[in-house]
Amino acid sequence: MDIESPSTDIMRTCRELGISIVAYSPMGRGFFTGAYRSPDDFEANDMRRALPRFSPENFARNLEMVDALRAVAEREGVTVGQLTLAWLLAQGEDILPIPGTRRVGNLEENLAALKIKLGEETVGEIRGILERAVVVGERYPTTNMKSMFIDTPEL
Repeated sequence: MDIESPSTDIMRTCRELGISIVAYSPMGRGFFTGAYRSPDDFEANDMRRALPRFSPENFARNLEMVDALRAVAEREGVTVGQLTLAWLLAQGEDILPIPGTRRVGNLEENLAALKIKLGEETVGEIRGILERAVVVGERYPTTNMKSMFIDTPEL
């Protein structure tokens, strides 16, 4: 959901240049499935334990956004994951989410999102939830963040 951030301006820039956006990890590494309620839900060797947004001090605060989305999903009769994918797909044909999965059941759930057509009011409601959300913690550890959105040296 970071593609609209004013600090990076990715969506506006891509649209201005006619470039499609591949939404990598559109489920927020499983966070937007609504399946995880605590960092303790991850296996001991799960790489998400090293991500600041999933740290014990940040997890509960970030979960507030998922809980708000869960209320919308329940009203719409879909899962939080399906709502997330349907919302991304409603942003335009130039947004291409690529959710990863390890289980056939999750794949089927994700594919069902293709049939969900959210009304304008629901799309706006979700946008409002995301805009009001205060995401706590960086996307990656500090060392990784240093290499994000930097100018590359000339060749």
